[in-house]
Order: sequence, then structure tokens, then C-alpha cells
Amino acid sequence: MTTYTHPRSALSSHVSRQAAWFVFGSAAAFAIPYVGISVLDLQPDAYYAAYFAITLALLAAYVRSEQIDARGLFTRNWLGSVVVGVPIGAFVVWNVLRSDATPRPHGAHFVFELLWRGAGYGVIDTLLLTAFPCVVAYSLLHGHIHGVAPRLRFVALALPLVMVITATYHLGYPQFRADGVAKPETGNVALSIPTLATMNPIGSIAAHASMHITAVIHAYETPTFLPPQTTT
Repeated sequence: MTTYTHPRSALSSHVSRQAAWFVFGSAAAFAIPYVGISVLDLQPDAYYAAYFAITLALLAAYVRSEQIDARGLFTRNWLGSVVVGVPIGAFVVWNVLRSDATPRPHGAHFVFELLWRGAGYGVIDTLLLTAFPCVVAYSLLHGHIHGVAPRLRFVALALPLVMVITATYHLGYPQFRADGVAKPETGNVALSIPTLATMNPIGSIAAHASMHITAVIHAYETPTFLPPQTTT
């Protein structure tokens, strides 16, 4: 006996799966800092290790389950993403340098923090807060984003998802529950522009990592650019 799947049923199932992944990802984005910082009060570098591992496991499960072309995501339009990412990176670096300078580590610890709290943190943040919601939107549209109207439709769908998961993630930190999420929302919208423009996250990754690296160098004890806030 042959089972027939109505196109509407298949479409509904696809939308439901993508929505469920996004809700699950957003819940995890909140739970990781809430449990790691607010509940367990982990040492920051240990917290980052847990955050990196859980996020990568979540994204790997999503890619495998939904058969996402991860290689194509990072190879298509990569040059355009880089071109858009350069001025965005320059802007966010300038924004960090405008803040007050704070003490920072030295020697081997400083090198470690540049790689771990700077580059590593920037990459993982971009994958969770920009690439993941953009891929969800791209999948919901079945990759039909070529042309002005389809691209605007993609941005109109992806941008709210970026903002939702960005807010959810930062509300997991006590400092943002107290101060609000306007600054990280504004920052990550700007950092997501290369991905929104090209559907390639390389430019966003480079810009986000540049911001975190600059913060490690200039404002290591910042309450904004490197949550959770720590001291040397």
C-alpha cells in the first residue's frame, strides 16, 4: 500500500519542525547562562567551556536532523559576507574602544583569553545568535531568497528571530535582567547584517570575534561586551 502525503501536510510538518527547533534553541540559549551563572555561579572560563560545548552539540543536532548544507552555508557568497563584515567590524571595534579602559590579564593568561574569551566566544555567539535563526528562516522559505522581494521576505522573517534569541540569551545573565537588553539587541542586529545580506555568516563571525577580542584587550572587565562580568 502506498501512503500519500498531502503537500499541505508536508509543509505544515516542515514549519512545525523549524519552529520547534527555534523554540528549543531559544530556551537553551536562556538556560545556559541562567544555570551556569545565576544558579551555579561558575568561574567564567569554565562557564564558557560549558556554553561552547552545549551550543555546538545543539547546532550539530539541528544540522544533522534537518540535513542542513553546512558546507554550502560557509562557502556560498563568502566574499560578499566578508566585504559587508569589514565596516561592521570596524564600527563595533570603535564602539568598544569608546568605553572606559579596564585592567586586563598579562602573559600566557592574556593570550589564552584572547583566544578563548575573544575569538572563541565571538564565534560561538555568532553561530547561536545569528547563524542559527537565519538558517531557520532560510529553511522556512525553502532557500527561496534570490531577488529583491524574496530577500526582503527573508530579512523580515530572520531579523525578528535574531532579536528574539538575542534577548532570550542575554536575559539569562543577571546583569541584563537588571539593565535590560537594548544594547546587546542593537549590537547583534548590526553584527547580523553580513549574514542577512548574503546568507553566509563568515562576515558576522569575523565582526563579532573582532568585538570580543577588542573587549579583552581594552575593556576586559566590561559589564556589556563580555558577559558575565569578571575581574582580573
